[in-house]
Amino acid sequence: MLAVENLVLNSSRGPVLRGVSLTADRGEALAVAGASGSGKTTLALSVLGHLRPGLTLADGRVRVDGHDTLPVPHPELRGRTVAYLGQDAGTTLNPYRRLSGTLGAALDARDADGTEALLRRVGLPAAFARRRPAELSGGQQQRAALAVALARDPRLLVLDEPTSALDPVAKEVIRTELARVREAGVGLLWITHDLSSVEGLVDRVVVLAHGRIVEDAPTARVLTAPVSRPAAALVAAASPPPRSRGQASEAPPVLRVDSLTASVGGRRVLKEVGLTVRPGRCLAVTGASGSGKTTLARCVTGLHPVAGGSILLDGRPLPGRARRRPVTDRAAIQLVPQSPAETLHPLRPVRDALVRPLRVLRGMRAPELIEEEVERLLGLVGLPPELARRTPGRLSGGQRQRIAIARALAAGPRILLCDEMTSALDSVTQASVLDLVRELCEERSLGVLLITHDPQVVQRVADDVMVLDEGRLRHWDDVPAGHLL
Repeated sequence: MLAVENLVLNSSRGPVLRGVSLTADRGEALAVAGASGSGKTTLALSVLGHLRPGLTLADGRVRVDGHDTLPVPHPELRGRTVAYLGQDAGTTLNPYRRLSGTLGAALDARDADGTEALLRRVGLPAAFARRRPAELSGGQQQRAALAVALARDPRLLVLDEPTSALDPVAKEVIRTELARVREAGVGLLWITHDLSSVEGLVDRVVVLAHGRIVEDAPTARVLTAPVSRPAAALVAAASPPPRSRGQASEAPPVLRVDSLTASVGGRRVLKEVGLTVRPGRCLAVTGASGSGKTTLARCVTGLHPVAGGSILLDGRPLPGRARRRPVTDRAAIQLVPQSPAETLHPLRPVRDALVRPLRVLRGMRAPELIEEEVERLLGLVGLPPELARRTPGRLSGGQRQRIAIARALAAGPRILLCDEMTSALDSVTQASVLDLVRELCEERSLGVLLITHDPQVVQRVADDVMVLDEGRLRHWDDVPAGHLL
């Protein structure tokens, strides 16, 4: 079904893929794993006949179902022969269109029964057909985008981090559906940094590092006895050691939320929510996809209207909307969003995203100081300074996520509000970023409010854990076992 032969793709700075070769039979499930920037997404896009701007085909070929995809794909390739689910699912859904229209177009008909059946396949209620993407959580958007990909019954499904934005329950729904799709004879090419997501579902794992294949073996062998150093690093990072918890801080809270209520699309999603974040502490808020975690984060930062309650910074009540807050208070609470691709200008270099908060929120004017600070911020999140000149489309998903973290740090915040900030990162990079957040929290007395569905993230970095359940925040131990993720 898929044959990649000695594929070499070059950029102006040198090779991006270096002689990659792999095959997948009909109905076979193949995972391509590797660190952020290893070339996984570039390989996935080449299967669809797409090269990112600045890349050229230097050698090799890609064939899907007997047809070459490069340099120009067969006209019937996309959608019917091969379908694609990208890493940033929200960007693939029309923000002005209800799901019924998007799915109807994918089905080539206004078929209400077909639309509702597709939604049920990915674990979404049929009533969601009337919703627009802004009325969905990140995980729900991911599932809706998968429904679009499945609409025309493709023979090969290319999945780029399909479960990265999903809570464990939703992740299992998607895994079950993909297993059913595979049993029907559909091949899977699964791009991932999370080896645990493919266990029991794919036949083989190919590990990429610096554009080369360094390991190609059955899944069980890679997970239990990896041969290459990059594969071993991915396996080791997938099982973080528990963090030792310090004693509860007695310092006055830097952030306090009391009786907060908020609605989305006329539905009350937050019901008298209360929480406290103290300097040098990390509070994790977890919960199922669609439980209101992102709405909570947007309310705290003043990006979503509050129906009731209060938000206090150092004991002072803040206006509900960000535009009514003074510059110092806007700088004090910074959001690292779940989908950085939606918040970075697609045509501007990422340097601009770092320079703006330095100028607007910190008042920096001297060009030499700004350049020094941009380089320092990139180094802080593990990125080389030359990436500052690239546009977001020329970065991997993990690199875009790290740019979003650097942008938040550029404001010099007292509260870092992280909304699924590591969902796009490979396990090795995720571990380093979480360790960085932990270091910032402790050494700079930074308060962290961490929104996540990933138990491993909670285990690695959180001091305290609360669960958003049926619109209310509860301590972990107070939530019924059936509601826990």
